[in-house]
Amino acid sequence: MEKIHRGNGFAIVKNDEEYTIEWPQGPFDQVISYLITKQLAEKAMKSSQDAYEVKVYARTGQWPVKNTEEEEREQTREFIRKFPELLIKVPDNQDLFTEEELKELLSLGKKKLSEEE
Repeated sequence: MEKIHRGNGFAIVKNDEEYTIEWPQGPFDQVISYLITKQLAEKAMKSSQDAYEVKVYARTGQWPVKNTEEEEREQTREFIRKFPELLIKVPDNQDLFTEEELKELLSLGKKKLSEEE
């Protein structure tokens, strides 16, 4: 017997002991369907975020990457290292660096700004 759990933009279909996750996709809302485990079906029913993660996993075989605060901070630091003038234009960015790093990056930022003039 088929049971359907409707979620926000997706459905979990249980047919005997098989589970699928389905959702509409494309300009004509064609239904995409992937076979999943019972554990994944239960995870998808917990929250919209969990359902999104299960959909990505079903489609790609990989879990979506979650950025932690520290990873985001490091990405910002890397970006500013490429554009050190941002330390002068947006002084709040200076809090992301140690005094030693800041000294070096500020001199590079000043140099880049003077080249722009």
